[in-house]
Amino acid sequence: MRASGFTRTTFSGTTFGGWYFLVQAFAITGWWLYLNIAPDAMQPFLPPGAAVADLRAFQAPDLLVAVPASLAAAVAFFLSRRWTVPLAWLASGAVIYAFVYCVAWSIARDGAWLSVAMMAPAALFSGISALDLSASTIVIFRRAAGGTSRHIVATIAQIVAFWSFFLFIVPAAIAFVERELRWPAFSVPAQRVVGGLLFIAFSSLGLASGLTMSSRGAGTPLPFDATNRLVTTGPYAFVRNPMVVAGLGQGAAVAVWLGSWAVLAYVVVGGVLWQYLVRPAEERDLREAFGDQFAAYCCDVHCWIPRLSPYRGVRL
Repeated sequence: MRASGFTRTTFSGTTFGGWYFLVQAFAITGWWLYLNIAPDAMQPFLPPGAAVADLRAFQAPDLLVAVPASLAAAVAFFLSRRWTVPLAWLASGAVIYAFVYCVAWSIARDGAWLSVAMMAPAALFSGISALDLSASTIVIFRRAAGGTSRHIVATIAQIVAFWSFFLFIVPAAIAFVERELRWPAFSVPAQRVVGGLLFIAFSSLGLASGLTMSSRGAGTPLPFDATNRLVTTGPYAFVRNPMVVAGLGQGAAVAVWLGSWAVLAYVVVGGVLWQYLVRPAEERDLREAFGDQFAAYCCDVHCWIPRLSPYRGVRL
């Protein structure tokens, strides 16, 4: 068991990135093949005043950069070649650039938001895949330095930044695109009241969890500024990942407030990505840092389903 000190753990990664870039290469190729066979299918992706030639201008960079880079990154990964990482970031950069261009194009032309809606998931998964394939070169888990006051201030700053971006900016952008595309919303009785109360409840859980971690764990929620002590009190006495539960709950509350199916899907995707890409690496680091103490904690406290009574194992 290691209760203090500084450790460095590499993010080992998964096969997700390799498979995703392989699928992306064939998906982009198939997309352009379909549009060339059925040119009328381009119309929903054209903003007012734009010509078909404007959309076709995307074809060359997609087929000459994004597709070869995605395919090469996937092949390099499965063959365990050292150039996997630069190829992955080249492919990701090409897709993210295309997404940003689509956003600028839609804003300037006041239309073609369907292209933004389709490119957003591609940009997200492409970036995540590049990070996944970079895992062996990234040192992401480090024990925090400094005192309790510094950890509390850092945790509050992290909470403000993360909530502002992931719970306000991103959902607002998703809802805007949804309205532009005239996608149907959903409604529930007393929708704003339900959404507001849920957001307050889950925000309280998130704030309590963050402050408990920073005050009792000698660290912050971020992996590169992680705790030096295993936290098993407060919300952590009932569920292993209360901050993740709180974040997903907040996101669902925002979806209810907005009546947005797309925001709800965004929350579900976030939960799946955390479960299968982030959680394994995080728990591996905790096992290395806290050994048998973390193993005993995992036996008694679940990741998602809260206990009815608080955990009463070894307390630090």
